[in-house]
Amino acid sequence: MSEKKRPTVVKILVLIVVIGSIIPTLAGVMTLAGGGAYEGYIMQELLSQILPAYYVLAGVIGLVLAWGLWIGNGRAWIVAVILYVVGVIMGLVTLPTGIVGIVMDGVVLYLLMRSDTRRFCGK
Repeated sequence: MSEKKRPTVVKILVLIVVIGSIIPTLAGVMTLAGGGAYEGYIMQELLSQILPAYYVLAGVIGLVLAWGLWIGNGRAWIVAVILYVVGVIMGLVTLPTGIVGIVMDGVVLYLLMRSDTRRFCGK
């Protein structure tokens, strides 16, 4: 049973991705469980149903992605690069409020692009 040696940078990367996935998942679940936080207009009611489900879905995808990175799956690395590049672009579109997202996504992209991370994921 030969197992690849997991670099420390991959452990840090997975920790960041997991934390970044758990927070929106919990927020979405709490909003869904809380019910009528956005009562009033039709659009607000629609958003109060769609956005929490989106956050839960995004969080679950992030956790699956973190697992793929943990085991060194090359496809998970590719999907992570695509998602975090899109995240940086979306942060740039929403400047100045998107600066935190740009920094976090940039850190994850930096960790993904390191040679030991790419080697671990077979890229």
